[in-house]
Amino acid sequence: MRRALWLMVITALNTGALFVYQWFVVTQLGAGNGTDALFAGMVMPQLVLNVVSGSLGYVLIPMLAVVDKEVRSSAIWSFAVALALIFGGLAVVLWVLAPWWVPLSVPGFDAVAVQQTVTLTRIQLMGMIFAGLGAPFNAAYQAEHRFIYPSFMAFLASVLALCFVVLFLGHAGVEIAAWGLMLRAVFQFVFQVPVGFPFAAPNFRDKNFREALRKLKPLIAGTVYYKTDQLLDRFLASMTPSGSLSLLHLAQQVYAAGNLVLTNAIAMPLTPRLAKHADHRDWGSFRREVLRTLLILGGLGLLVFALIVFPGRYVLELVFAHGNFKIEAVDRLWEIMLALGMVWLSGLTGQVLSTSFYAMSDTRTPTKIGVIGFTLGIGLKIVGLMLGGVIGVAIGSGIYMVFNSVVSYILLFRRLDAPANLSHEGQQ
Repeated sequence: MRRALWLMVITALNTGALFVYQWFVVTQLGAGNGTDALFAGMVMPQLVLNVVSGSLGYVLIPMLAVVDKEVRSSAIWSFAVALALIFGGLAVVLWVLAPWWVPLSVPGFDAVAVQQTVTLTRIQLMGMIFAGLGAPFNAAYQAEHRFIYPSFMAFLASVLALCFVVLFLGHAGVEIAAWGLMLRAVFQFVFQVPVGFPFAAPNFRDKNFREALRKLKPLIAGTVYYKTDQLLDRFLASMTPSGSLSLLHLAQQVYAAGNLVLTNAIAMPLTPRLAKHADHRDWGSFRREVLRTLLILGGLGLLVFALIVFPGRYVLELVFAHGNFKIEAVDRLWEIMLALGMVWLSGLTGQVLSTSFYAMSDTRTPTKIGVIGFTLGIGLKIVGLMLGGVIGVAIGSGIYMVFNSVVSYILLFRRLDAPANLSHEGQQ
């Protein structure tokens, strides 16, 4: 419990620094074309990171938690080299083709906003490389139950980036905000590297490396589709009034910050424990751990949402109604946050349920659920846009994410309640 509290504090500091970073940008520049371009430019780098490095973490942490240090070091550097090639190649391709694919992702932007989005996207693609390279090192810390150090280093990287943007935003405008995010990724990568030492030569023929790749294939194949969720949101929001995309992004980031604090402190330490329970076939302990974590996160999630309902509107006014951020934008931001309530609650529980499948070496089931749910979500978001603009998009997101969580819960506990079904975990 003590470690969980420390993790919650440090993660809150880190997310708080990121929040202040974005707060400073939007209050200085206002919610308009510039911030719309900045946040739209984040989407593709974040999509690639979520698909590749995000998926890698789910596979690597359970694997690294049950191997010795020598095997662990070799696996870390094998994936680091592989990711350097993958992210470097993707960054070059996306950079060169940005004038063609960026306009397709923001059809509602005018020519000036599109060009600005291209520039800001290219800057953030450089940060994507370093953020991706850090994935195996971060997974190693989690596998060794060293949760506090990487969280603190992420906080330090955020503070350094914040100092940079405070010093220079007034001189060069929104581009400085993109450069600051790129520098944050660089700092965080540098701070994470020590866990990989002493250096071990990469071994791409190692059975652990090959097994991890085997598990990654279905995960990446599915997530490359349903992780385009944010890309779809930006695509749809670009067709709403100026500033709406920025407000949707801010609302999502506030909830994402809360999700990160709670899941890092409560759900992330669960991953290596579940991996060991699964390795020992101790399904009773596995089930109890999952239920306990769902109850804790669900209860905390409901409490936070109740505070958003009241006095959330007044808190948002106190925090955001400064500089060029108008009171009308505060009202709209609060409405969007209410509409995202189902996203917030299902995001917390969904994280635990997905992690439970991954700890059982089952990457296929959560991937299938994600694909089916997101397919339904596409239609829901389009209908939502037509009926209620960006608010409708937010509600559509919540409906399909609740569907994902409910189906995940049913399938997971159906398997845990029938021990015979567990003889094939990892082959689903």
